[in-house]
Amino acid sequence: MKVLCIVQARMGSGRLPGKVMKEINGKPMISHTLNSLKKSKYIDEIVLATSTQEINNLLVEYVEKINFNVFRGENEDNVLERYKLASDKYNGDVIIRVTGDCPLINPIIVDHVITKFLMYDYDYVRLDVPNTFQRGFDVEVFSKDALNRVYDKVCSEENIYKLEYQPFREHVTYYIYNHQDEFKVGYVKGEGKYFENRDINMSVDTEEDFQRVEYIFEKSNFE
Repeated sequence: MKVLCIVQARMGSGRLPGKVMKEINGKPMISHTLNSLKKSKYIDEIVLATSTQEINNLLVEYVEKINFNVFRGENEDNVLERYKLASDKYNGDVIIRVTGDCPLINPIIVDHVITKFLMYDYDYVRLDVPNTFQRGFDVEVFSKDALNRVYDKVCSEENIYKLEYQPFREHVTYYIYNHQDEFKVGYVKGEGKYFENRDINMSVDTEEDFQRVEYIFEKSNFE
């Protein structure tokens, strides 16, 4: 059984373009995300998933330079398809979804979510963000079978051009989250500091978020 982590990232973010290549402590933000995930005890391989748009070339070149594999999908808006094809290519049985704008991602928390998924035979387990965990620690774990089931329905010839299915193509796990009666779904809930500070965003969506995370890195001596 192979545990494959697919990290989605792109340079064309609407609110903060190029954010994943903005430097924190002298390194692009995406490197902090990827190298933190390398510390996981359960992840067998990490792959960056982005699109073939030219704007992403700089991101791809950098990620390959620091020795991570990259998968590029042709359809910018069909992220579900990108995950399906990437998981096919890299033979993932269990898929971890993380976004590249989470430089504070915690490998211990990631492993805790993976452990719950494996122990109780779930189709899908997610960190309970934002109810009891802060944004920025987000991780989702799902089976390849669950991913295939969603893809086969959402991207079928019958549904591929239906507008009501578009959100399910743009957001990989949105169909599972909204059709929990079709899947065995679990949550990992936070407590202590993760619960008390859950309204503080630790992911990077805006310049304000970036400055907050940059400050945390500076004060915490993160690499």
